Amino acid sequence: MGEQPTGGQPRTPECNVVRNEAGVITSIDDSVTEILGWRPEQIMGSPSTVFIHPDDQADAIGAWFAMIGTPGSTRTFRGRYRTADGGWRWIDCENTNRLDDPDNPHVFTVIRPAEAGELSLAEQIRAREELIARLADALPVGVFQVDRDRRVLFTNGRLHHILGAAPAPEMASLFAVVADDDRGRLDAAVDAAFSGREVDGLELHFNVVVPHPDFATTRVCEVSLRPLTNGANAVTGAIGCLSDVTESVDLRHELELRASTDTLTGCLNRAAIFEFLDLALRSARESGVGVAAIFVDLNRFKEVNDCHGHAVGDKALLWAAACIRGSIRTGDAIGRLGGDEFLVVCPEVPNIESVHPVARRISDSLGPVEIGEGRLELGASVGLAWTDGTDESPDALTARADRAMYESKTGGEAVVVAGPGLS
Repeated sequence: MGEQPTGGQPRTPECNVVRNEAGVITSIDDSVTEILGWRPEQIMGSPSTVFIHPDDQADAIGAWFAMIGTPGSTRTFRGRYRTADGGWRWIDCENTNRLDDPDNPHVFTVIRPAEAGELSLAEQIRAREELIARLADALPVGVFQVDRDRRVLFTNGRLHHILGAAPAPEMASLFAVVADDDRGRLDAAVDAAFSGREVDGLELHFNVVVPHPDFATTRVCEVSLRPLTNGANAVTGAIGCLSDVTESVDLRHELELRASTDTLTGCLNRAAIFEFLDLALRSARESGVGVAAIFVDLNRFKEVNDCHGHAVGDKALLWAAACIRGSIRTGDAIGRLGGDEFLVVCPEVPNIESVHPVARRISDSLGPVEIGEGRLELGASVGLAWTDGTDESPDALTARADRAMYESKTGGEAVVVAGPGLS
């Protein structure tokens, strides 16, 4: 390129540029045509940023403000400049601050084509950075990178879409929407990554604000973290991925609910209520505080089905479940065993006397009822059994409550208390 000076080395063209404090070109020599293809009159009066590649403008502006802050200082910048044919060329700029010149305050710039060897490395680095950034934005998951001081070094657009949060310089600000109960778990996971461990499948809840005033929704996200290391294998930070799994979690909960509840009444089903009873008995063995089982059987329910049909019978079961549910304590559980039989499990009951009022409330609530089609003369037989949990199984305790219920049905008493069991 250009003429060959003495010694046979190719001449590197240079162009002298004068700019004012705002970066507007006030003078430029003819060498710009050799370097960029522009004629001087095409560039005069323009801010230099209009010729700098968009991806390089942040670096150019940073170098410019670092230079103009100190009179007499010189700063260099390397970046891509637009050529007259619409392409881009790598240029080295050397900017010298002469704004303190009383007669002609200005910035003097010398521009040269970048050296090929250095240029190749710079292009490779920028190309790789651009590839990573574009790949991250194309991913269906949120991506973030933090250093050991929990400063945010990188995020992709999907992360901000999931969190409903704007970019932030600190991790605490970026993840301000994490639920209070999960904040400690996120911090612990980041600490684990900083100690060199991998984190996978961490489910966290986020209170995401949606585009509606004063309204937020809880999203469930799965977070994975990987430590980042330097050449000496020391951990310098972490990179994380965040996936919105709200729909799959909701589906899982719905399936779990369907598997454990009676479809008609919403009570626990037979398997689930016995599992609850088993857990209550195990806890009682450790704490020494007993468990009660209340067996409820509706009276004259067969007559309701025979006389009014199963649709009315279903309404009666719904009504009965609501009555029982309204009679029990917080922490008690109600299950439908099948037909018109219900089982109530009352954990943490110190003695039989303390739970007898619950059984009485159930009995009193299940009297005659008006269900659209007329008055149904329903009632209930209730059997109550209690144990301190020692050596008694769920089946054994339920059997005692069942026998007491049968005595209630045959003897006409509202509630019958079972005799002592194995405990």
